[in-house]
Amino acid sequence: MRIRHIAIAGTAAAALTLGAALPAFAGDTQPPAKPSHTAAAHDTSDLRALAAKRKVQVFQDASYENRRTTFTENMRNLKKDGWNDTISSAINQGKCTVTFYQHKAYVGARFSLTKGEREPHFGDHPHMSDATSSIKFRC
Repeated sequence: MRIRHIAIAGTAAAALTLGAALPAFAGDTQPPAKPSHTAAAHDTSDLRALAAKRKVQVFQDASYENRRTTFTENMRNLKKDGWNDTISSAINQGKCTVTFYQHKAYVGARFSLTKGEREPHFGDHPHMSDATSSIKFRC
């Protein structure tokens, strides 16, 4: 009987170390827990994979100069991030197509960069010189 209690305690300690849940009694069987949707949505490997697909580096000035940042998600309104009407060049470093829009909420004049494309001067596109207000990725 004592050996059984030691074995159960050892199993419980191992399970706690591994983060697993045990049934109320060692002899009980319970169905395995289903993964939560919240946990799956925040899996860091999924987020890294998505960021690798969606990645554009933008620059304040033409020819990839001065202030820069990288976006990995759709940006409905760049005003909130301090980049509204300031982007002059960009490099699409992801696998998705990225589209730059003249106005917030993805409207107005626009142009796109596919995987690996670069744009050294947004002013070469009508109505886009220092006029980008939203960015959207398409995969």
